[in-house]
Amino acid sequence: MPTRGTARERVNPPAEELHSKKWAIFGVMMIGWAMALLDVSIVNIAIPELQRDLDANTDTVTWVINAYNIAFAVVLVTMGRLADQFGRKRFFIAGMAVFTVASALCAAAWSIDALIFFRVLQGIGAGMLAPLGFAMTVLVFPPAERGKGLATIAVVALVSSALGPVISGAILEVTTWHWIFLINVPFGILGIVLAQRIWPETYDLSAVKRQPDWLGMALLTLAVFSLTFALAEANARGWDDALILFLLQGSVLLAGAFYLSQRYGRWPMITRSLMKNKQFTGANTTMVLFAAGAFGALFLLSLVFQNLWGYDHWEAALALIPVPITGMLVWPLIGKGADTRPPRQLAVPALMIMAVGLVWFSFVPSTSESWWDYLIVLPGLTMIGVGLGIVFPSTNVGAMGAVSGQELGLASGIVNTARQLGAALGIALLVATLITASGYTLEYAKEDIVDANDQAELPPEMALGLGMRAFADYSGASHSERFELGPGFDEIAARETAGAARDAYGWGFRMAALAVLLAVPFARTMTRHPAAARAADQAAQAARGEPPAGQPLDGPPAEPAPAAAPVAAPQGGEMEARLGELEASLKGLRSQLDEPAAEQPPRPVPGDPADGLAPAPVAASAPADGARSRERRRWPRSRS
Repeated sequence: MPTRGTARERVNPPAEELHSKKWAIFGVMMIGWAMALLDVSIVNIAIPELQRDLDANTDTVTWVINAYNIAFAVVLVTMGRLADQFGRKRFFIAGMAVFTVASALCAAAWSIDALIFFRVLQGIGAGMLAPLGFAMTVLVFPPAERGKGLATIAVVALVSSALGPVISGAILEVTTWHWIFLINVPFGILGIVLAQRIWPETYDLSAVKRQPDWLGMALLTLAVFSLTFALAEANARGWDDALILFLLQGSVLLAGAFYLSQRYGRWPMITRSLMKNKQFTGANTTMVLFAAGAFGALFLLSLVFQNLWGYDHWEAALALIPVPITGMLVWPLIGKGADTRPPRQLAVPALMIMAVGLVWFSFVPSTSESWWDYLIVLPGLTMIGVGLGIVFPSTNVGAMGAVSGQELGLASGIVNTARQLGAALGIALLVATLITASGYTLEYAKEDIVDANDQAELPPEMALGLGMRAFADYSGASHSERFELGPGFDEIAARETAGAARDAYGWGFRMAALAVLLAVPFARTMTRHPAAARAADQAAQAARGEPPAGQPLDGPPAEPAPAAAPVAAPQGGEMEARLGELEASLKGLRSQLDEPAAEQPPRPVPGDPADGLAPAPVAASAPADGARSRERRRWPRSRS
């Protein structure tokens, strides 16, 4: 992206100005942040309607979600680094423009293929917006409030993701699915106008000469695409299909190549220090696994309430409300402890609670006869909401609390990438689990239907056809209106096929619980919160003799501490004083060496026979032998 002037002309506003405008800047940022995260899940409720309106099967329609998540994920780190270099305000406005135009194109999509393509564009726009969230939060919040700001932005992400299906259900209740995307247009325009008026331009001045990691981005894109495409298409093509095997093997090789590019590349997306940072890698691994279980479960929840229980859009949206409400209710716990408690103290118990909630919901009743059936699954939904409300913020705080200084901007992009990669992989994996499990559970249902038909004495083809038609409705494979079954044998077929579909969904939720539990060992590495990271960074700077970091990384240089302020560690103060003395001595020696010989009268040296005598005038000719002798003795003594 072209810029005016040179890197030296890029300046940042004073930190005081950013801090004074923190809520205005943060609010504008949250418009883009909430829109980007909202569109991760807002399509979930609309999946059945998209299937009917655009004549698409479950495997294909899930790419409306996966295409967005993959495009979102693969550009995050690169866009974050470009924004650091060329200006965050500029990239926010550009990303908002791309996202808004792509949303309008999604609303105008005439086929499932066109919608998937426009969702890719929308994901690219979201990928330009999202990495600015953490970076701007770190900039505008004072150091003492940074943990609270990071927890707040994580809660906004949680609420946006969880409210997506609710908002979608409300829209579909009064209009068509096109308005799910059109609603972004006015908010996008509002965000652009407010950013122009409120945001000052900021840069990461240390990233001016850093080049984007095009190789790493390409390898990561290909690896993620190969894996998610293989998972999404494996059930349609078969797990022994040559293309599926090729893509699975290729994803492993590409992931290995990406690792090598980050370890040995000149401009890696992930710096070597971050790769060696145990807490940071543990937090991001936690984020990938947790996002896989969380976003995959949110997708399945929408299918269960609509396809299995037969809820309409609005009823399904209301059924999902306990998840975001519970997440918001636990926010005070996160906000209070973000700057003082190790993130693992909050994340590990919440991960276990959420896993229990997912297993609880996996035993959902196969049909909904009354609100009592909903009360059976309500505890599971509540535990899922508790997990979402605690783990997302605490993992974000744990990841950002593990780094400081120049790595903050890069780390924020990696955390966002981890979340979106987990979402893409989780939805693909859980859909693959659902379809695979359906094949096994349907076989048992067929046997029960055949046994029941011995009394009904219907033609076998008709009996199995009724069962398969009902199963297509319950599992989400049907493209048309829900089939109304009659009494008698129809009720038996419906009961058996609904049970088979429920068992298939159950295995999907158990797979999500497994992904969440696998995150527990990695979450235990999150032992340092942002305040501890800030204290460690200041101690390291004091040991190096640098002034304390009282300003954000990208802001103006921090003013030196007052002379009267004592240094926390006495050894650090002594070292700083000693270094100052040595530097002063070296400067004096350099100035003497640089002066012309005619202007440097010989100085008396202690112990020299000429001590106490006034120096003789120096002639234009070469100095006498005695003067040379004194000079030879003087300089070694001065250097010692």
